[in-house]
Amino acid sequence: MKVWQIAAGEVGRYYEELFIEHDVMFMGPGEHGKFDDQLYQKKVELKQLTNHKKNQIGSFVNAPVSGDIVLLRKGYYIDSIGVVPDEGYHWSKSLDDVYGWDLQHTRRIIWQEDLRTDLCKIQEKGKNPLFGDRKQIPTFTAVEDQKILEPLTKLFDKVKTRELKSFKFTTPEPLSMEMFGEELFARGLSNESVDKVVNSILRQRRLGKWYSKNCEDKIRPTEHEVVGHMVLPLMLALGWSEQLLAVEWNKVDLAGFSETPTEREKCILICEAKRLSHGLQSAFGQAQGYFEKLGLKNCKKILVTDGMKLYVYEMRNREWSDTPCGYFNVEKIRTNHIAPKNTNAIDTLLALTPGRIANDMPR
Repeated sequence: MKVWQIAAGEVGRYYEELFIEHDVMFMGPGEHGKFDDQLYQKKVELKQLTNHKKNQIGSFVNAPVSGDIVLLRKGYYIDSIGVVPDEGYHWSKSLDDVYGWDLQHTRRIIWQEDLRTDLCKIQEKGKNPLFGDRKQIPTFTAVEDQKILEPLTKLFDKVKTRELKSFKFTTPEPLSMEMFGEELFARGLSNESVDKVVNSILRQRRLGKWYSKNCEDKIRPTEHEVVGHMVLPLMLALGWSEQLLAVEWNKVDLAGFSETPTEREKCILICEAKRLSHGLQSAFGQAQGYFEKLGLKNCKKILVTDGMKLYVYEMRNREWSDTPCGYFNVEKIRTNHIAPKNTNAIDTLLALTPGRIANDMPR
């Protein structure tokens, strides 16, 4: 028996519950298709993939065998223990957008949910994570450190096999820009507004590709550039006016108001922007902090974005839900997503129009 560990995302983009719910583990990038050593080596030579990542994927695909143990890692903390079944590697097309990541390389794992409480005790409810003395940990690798393995030995003896849970991830194909425009028009946007939104999205796509190819040092885009070059043009296309959008307002990256003058009680939307490809789940907490500190009692929506991905949160029963009610991926516009679940890109954009936010009553 060999022991492996796999990361369930990173700060701002954790997806461990998808692993547990479907008895699966997955990793990326998977955009190059089903793993083949020669094919992926060519991607390395073309500098489309690092050799380190290629080797990790190869290990994930070929190394684990039936009966091996897998540790599900969330940061430095082990969230669950699983055992490898007889079923092997599979490339799943539907996992091309999980919180913005393409994670199509998959393997089934029988996760031991009944051991999660014991794991919590061993790690003192997260205060003593077993990977706590590591700085950089690969996404997937073998675990041979006895400091990690020894406390878990008794739990390994409790691992059991069972029938695998259902694993049926299906998502619709991304909309073409023509279909995207038709969907917006069918939902009530005028021809003029549809053209503005479509053109704004095309601009964001071009700029996002340029940043990815030409700004490998990660210095650009800054958060200010994300707001100025990517978020503001889209909001204006959705019907906001410059008068009702305040940039860097009371330390809020972008604030939307129902009317002028732009006072606190008229703030109905706040936006927290992060740099391109930054994990965004944690940004919601920062925006929520501004909501509370500034006393924005009439704010009804929170938008968090890196310019290419947008998450919308709303208040329900006088409390903010920490589960996004909307998700929009500029590069892959879909009417349903795996994560966040049951989110529709068209609904998400329409929910950000000033009229919709102003008319929505708090739930």
